[in-house]
Amino acid sequence: MKVLKDGTVTGTLKKVTGYTDFSSNPEEQSGYYFPFKLTKTGTKMTLKKNGVAQPGKENMTFDPEIIFRVTKTDKFAVEVDGKPVVTFNFQKSTFK
Repeated sequence: MKVLKDGTVTGTLKKVTGYTDFSSNPEEQSGYYFPFKLTKTGTKMTLKKNGVAQPGKENMTFDPEIIFRVTKTDKFAVEVDGKPVVTFNFQKSTFK
């Protein structure tokens, strides 16, 4: 996987099933997962999927290593201490 300067993710994502480290919810234990590690540091972070922070994903404790469950149309914005860091998009990724 490669992330371009504008946040575009290129490469191939392979479908995973039975992945329990992401969620205890059975509906979220299969799909396409994108792990990343931030080089920026901070104290709080917000993760927004398609422009909206999901419950529990706003002003959470900073964690530089995150895993997103993604689709080709998703955009994930990462904010650290209230400032945008990157918005990932997967339109140029291959899903197998």
